[in-house]
Amino acid sequence: MTVALLKYYERNQQKSQTKFMKTGYSIRTWRMRLVCPEPIWLARTEEYFQNVVEFYYHLLRQHEELWNSSLFDIQRSLELLTLTGRDGRQPTNPLPMGKVPVYLRRAAINKASATVKSTQELQSGFPEKLEAKVTFFKGMYSDLTDRSICLKLWNGEKWIWTDCNLKGRPFPQDGQLMSPTLVKEGRRYLLNIPVKQENSDARTAKERMAEGTNLCSVRFTNTDTFAVCCILDEQGKQLAVHTCRGGDAYRHRCKLLETRIQKSRPNTVGDNSPQPNRKYYIHLKNLSEHYAHQVSREILNFCKENQAGIIVLPDYDQNFTRMAMVKSGNFSPLHLSSKIRTNLQYKAWAEGILVLETRTDGLKDKCAICGGKVRRKGNEFLCENGHQGNRFLNDARNLGRKCQDSFFRRSRTK
Repeated sequence: MTVALLKYYERNQQKSQTKFMKTGYSIRTWRMRLVCPEPIWLARTEEYFQNVVEFYYHLLRQHEELWNSSLFDIQRSLELLTLTGRDGRQPTNPLPMGKVPVYLRRAAINKASATVKSTQELQSGFPEKLEAKVTFFKGMYSDLTDRSICLKLWNGEKWIWTDCNLKGRPFPQDGQLMSPTLVKEGRRYLLNIPVKQENSDARTAKERMAEGTNLCSVRFTNTDTFAVCCILDEQGKQLAVHTCRGGDAYRHRCKLLETRIQKSRPNTVGDNSPQPNRKYYIHLKNLSEHYAHQVSREILNFCKENQAGIIVLPDYDQNFTRMAMVKSGNFSPLHLSSKIRTNLQYKAWAEGILVLETRTDGLKDKCAICGGKVRRKGNEFLCENGHQGNRFLNDARNLGRKCQDSFFRRSRTK
């Protein structure tokens, strides 16, 4: 009976914690391949939107008195100048393309206004032409799923609702789909679709530390191990260790592609191709993105398995970072760490995990076990008190404990 009551109490406690947990949200973009039965209509819709943007852009440049107004006031003023009023008032600068869908028109006005304001703040010259991508807002698309979408497209004479197919990974079931943006890459069209998801844990780092949340400290390397991860509890005790391997395989595959580029370079010198060896460079780019996503996901899964709510990454001096990246090479495991960091930022927040950065000054010369001075020998370290082991793991332990100490010092001073 006592055991049953304890289990009942624990379940209720977990429910109450979940109920009152501070929540947030994250927005990630799904890139979907767009298959349209009339691809020429996509090109005409892009051209139409570009013309609307340029019309409002040049009109706004002529009205300098509006530049310091808010975006809403600029939008209202430009619409008064270009649209017929309900009382029959005629505009002074009517739209040459006739009636434009309201959300498409306002998207064009916002694009023109943002360009003028940013140019004014930077005190740079106004660009003569703008590159604007079409965003399908409310009333411009319907029936959006992970397999199809219905778009309102311009065929050169009128707007037509067109059923299109989508190819890509499925949307999350709990995600809120937002307005898609049309993007052209080479000969194909893509739809960038933002997906808004609720974040189950939006507590600050200070709140997590005060509640004794486990943290995962990460040390990037330039060896076969992309990263060494170490889980620490609130007392700084090591709970688990994980190494993300595959650095040598990544380096080898990139080296093969670079060799192919070098061999084909003499044969492409006389070509008029604007991008010689393009397929090899695209392969290198895809290879880097694949490994960056794979390693970042591996780190996150390790954190979730060990209930770590904070990830601590090393924060280096800019000059040191630049020098280390140059020495390691463009396609090395250490150079890839910048992409892994970027992926961790948004992926971790979507999982309710915070990513922090901590300075690494003096951490490499200290033993994480006793605090004594260490001497490095290859990938190993030897402490003056006899402790030895992997130096990357030693750095990860020191990094995590330094992050914890910084929060504890702040709480004591207050």
